[in-house]
Amino acid sequence: MPKLCKFTSPGDGKPVYVNPEQVSVVYTHKGEPADTIIAFRKDFLLGVKESLEEVVAKLEAAKGDAGE
Repeated sequence: MPKLCKFTSPGDGKPVYVNPEQVSVVYTHKGEPADTIIAFRKDFLLGVKESLEEVVAKLEAAKGDAGE
């Protein structure tokens, strides 16, 4: 089972957990304030408080741990 990554919900500050194997794309939506969006396939988007760089680093680290 892949390691889950913990992020923070921007709305209420509660933790959200993401399976890095199911993430298709991560991007920044340039709103005010800017949001980091994690997309799963084409029909589900999740906004998180962390920066784009933090999200990518956590997802890559989790994928690396799962492959060992």
